Amino acid sequence: MAFEISKKWGSYHLIPQSADVALNPPESYFFITDFLIIACGILYTLCYMFYTIRTYSDRFVAGTVQFLSATMAYEIYYAYVCTTTNFQRACFFVWFLFDVTFVSVALRYAYAPDERGRTVVKLLWQTPAWMAFLWYVGKCWPDEREQKTAFFTGLYLELPIGWGQIWYLVQRRDTKGQSLEICAWMDDQANGTRITRYLGCITAFLVFIWRYINIPENWSYVGNWWSIGGMIVTLLPEAVYPFFYVWAHRKEREEKVKTI
Repeated sequence: MAFEISKKWGSYHLIPQSADVALNPPESYFFITDFLIIACGILYTLCYMFYTIRTYSDRFVAGTVQFLSATMAYEIYYAYVCTTTNFQRACFFVWFLFDVTFVSVALRYAYAPDERGRTVVKLLWQTPAWMAFLWYVGKCWPDEREQKTAFFTGLYLELPIGWGQIWYLVQRRDTKGQSLEICAWMDDQANGTRITRYLGCITAFLVFIWRYINIPENWSYVGNWWSIGGMIVTLLPEAVYPFFYVWAHRKEREEKVKTI
């Protein structure tokens, strides 16, 4: 039968909300949502890879792996709350594995031997503690598949990462553990970490913005000031990061010249 496979997969979409489906939106609404979700997932996967590679090469992590307890909790908890199929859960699990890989590389190559054990213990209790927090906020602001709390917790989890990276550039005056793929001459080891994070943030926000502009009554919280302000404050450090990176890179080179 013609187009049998296409018809079979035509009705399959990523995390469709029943409130949206009830309004019988055009297929393009779901296709664009699917594209943005997939793009976001790919970009963040690349980001994890690049962070891991840069941490390994520099023997330095620009931050603390303890923060990963929150992201790992997010990936475990919402893998079961937000998803509807084993394939979707597997995608969340892939992100979790990249988190675990990054933590392992950071502990092995960027942490002193006497710090590793203590840090692992902290991660082991902090991760379930964060999961309990996500469960609690989901009960406080319930909605279908806890999309509201997934949006806000994901949004504000990104916030300290962006500002923290800039703080490290200013404080250390070097680019260890960080990278920027804009101009090849900036850094011979540039690997695109920042570009993938920036685009990953944008596509993640666009998933909800797209839903809001099409069906505002189902996604009203995306248009409130907590959402708009959070997105602006989160994207701001990502937007100005290249200028701080170039400044820190020049300072780094100046220090190298002085030591020659």
